[in-house]
Amino acid sequence: MEDNLLTKLLFYSSLVNGWVKMKDFSNEAYYLLFSTLANRTRLAIIDVLKNGPKNTPVIAEALKNEQSIISASISQLEKCAIVKSESSGNIRIYSLNKEIVEPLSEILEFHVAKHCPGLRECIPQQKLREYMLKEAARETFIEHE
Repeated sequence: MEDNLLTKLLFYSSLVNGWVKMKDFSNEAYYLLFSTLANRTRLAIIDVLKNGPKNTPVIAEALKNEQSIISASISQLEKCAIVKSESSGNIRIYSLNKEIVEPLSEILEFHVAKHCPGLRECIPQQKLREYMLKEAARETFIEHE
């Protein structure tokens, strides 16, 4: 956990000091992560799971979407380690991988505070949730190989 905090501090100080320290990366890894997060249904699933673990039927009901669409989206989230699952008898229970989601959330919060300070006032949280639910119902998502 200390290494994670150190990495964040280095990142934030690099922004302040005008330099960026980045590790070597694979464009494919960035593409896989960001395209997974660029899907409205997957973002809505993350939003539902932030309140605790759930199974596919409960997630589908919360998003008013078909279980097959939810399952496909969860599969992609699992592939990127954003969501993890446990078996409980015949039922799979999904939860957020806090090791991945919490740092992403902190980076997003930093970005919003620095570059989009009026965002929270422009789009009230409930209105944003309603929009996300509506958009999650659309069957638009990118298939990964």
